[in-house]
Amino acid sequence: MGYKSLSLVQVVFIALCAFSVLDYGVQITNPVDFADGLIFNQFMFTTEGIVGDLLIDIDFWGMLQFWAYCFFAVAICQLFKALGSDN
Repeated sequence: MGYKSLSLVQVVFIALCAFSVLDYGVQITNPVDFADGLIFNQFMFTTEGIVGDLLIDIDFWGMLQFWAYCFFAVAICQLFKALGSDN
């Protein structure tokens, strides 16, 4: 993959992680009006969502683990970009 492709992959993972963190923040700061947050985390990590329903019994799947996976993906892309750099 080229520099631009790796950068686009990083953008996707950073955006997913940021939206998940935002969803969590909205849910904990205003639990009355936003009991389910912005629905992203509910969809990803609970039995009410499609993804969460498939992965609910796996110990390595959850909100914090997802954030870590996003950071790992960004770090790996950054490493590939650095190793492939001509400068």
